[in-house]
Amino acid sequence: MADLIPIDINWAGMGGVGSTIAFWVGWSLVGVVLLGAMFTVYYMMQFTIKAEIFQLFGSGKDGVFSFAKPKKNRFKWIKKRSAWRPLFPLFNKKEVEPFDSEYIYPGKKVYAFELNDNIIPGRVNINKTEEELRCEINPVPYYVRNWQSLQHKKNAIEYAEHNFWQDNKMLIMGVICVGICCVLCGATIYFTYKFAGGGAEGMNTLANAIKGFGNIPGQAPS
Repeated sequence: MADLIPIDINWAGMGGVGSTIAFWVGWSLVGVVLLGAMFTVYYMMQFTIKAEIFQLFGSGKDGVFSFAKPKKNRFKWIKKRSAWRPLFPLFNKKEVEPFDSEYIYPGKKVYAFELNDNIIPGRVNINKTEEELRCEINPVPYYVRNWQSLQHKKNAIEYAEHNFWQDNKMLIMGVICVGICCVLCGATIYFTYKFAGGGAEGMNTLANAIKGFGNIPGQAPS
C-alpha cells in the first residue's frame, strides 16, 4: 500500500503560482462587488420621486378602511413618460398612473395609498380649528371611486366567464398527478425486478472483496 502513495512530489514550485492566482481572484471579486455597488447606486438615483405608502384593507363600502404601517418606495418616469415605475420590488415591470402635480409635494415627495396592488394618491388636508392647525392625509375620493368601479367590472367579467378548463381544471390536474404517480410506481417495480439479480451479484462480489482486503501479506522489517 505504501508504494501507491506518492511521497516524493515537490510542492515548493506550486507556491508562487497558487498565491498569484489567489491574488487575482481576490481582486476580481473586489472589482465585481464595486461594480455591483456602483450600478445599484446609479439605478436607485433614477427613482427621484419619494413615496410614503399606506396599504389599505377593507371593502370601503362605508368609506372606512384600515391601514398597515406605512412603507417607503420610490418612483420614476418610464421612457415614454406616460406612467411611473416603482423601485420595489426590484426590476419590476409595473406601471403606475402618474399623480397630478397638486399631489406632488416639495422635495418630489408623494403620499399614496395601496389598495389591492393599485396606487391611489393621497392629499394633505390642513384645517384650522380653535386656533390650532390640524393636518391629515386622505386618499383622493375620485381615485377610490374609479378603482371601485373598475374592480366591480373586472369581477363581473371574471365571474361571467365559464369554459371547460376553468370548470374542470382541478379534476384534470388531479387525474394527471395520479397518472404520473402510477407511471413512476410501475417503473420502480419494473426496474427493481429487472436489476435485482445483478444487484445481488454485485453486492456479493463487493462483500468478498472487503473480506479479502484485510489479508494483505506483510513483511517483517529487516
